[in-house]
Amino acid sequence: MKKELEKGIANLFKLKGECYMHIIHDLELSEMSIKQINYLKKFKASEGITTSQLADILNLSKPTVTEMVKKFIKMDCVYKESCHMDKRVYYLKLTDKGRNIVNIEQKTIAYLAQQLENRLEEEEIETLIDILSKIE
Repeated sequence: MKKELEKGIANLFKLKGECYMHIIHDLELSEMSIKQINYLKKFKASEGITTSQLADILNLSKPTVTEMVKKFIKMDCVYKESCHMDKRVYYLKLTDKGRNIVNIEQKTIAYLAQQLENRLEEEEIETLIDILSKIE
């Protein structure tokens, strides 16, 4: 029974990986590294901050963050917005594409759920929900 359980879990992980790759493809993220995606996730929590503030949060040098921000702007993940009170200051914000990247896990899970719904009968889905609710 243990082998069957391991095989079932492996199949679920494989399907999740396929769903993740599908989302990566849909969002056209093949050129983005996992590290960059993680930086964007950290960026989301601090959206609307300056480059200097972001450098402090990420514990990176300002020049490093400046280069990273330039790449994110070029990739249409981040944009700059001028401060209304001081035009020399600008705030960094996520674009729609940036927000989609930050939410990649949720998108992957939603796509995985859709794939399971397509492959399982309604009664099997209800059983799966009951089983998964015990994992919390």
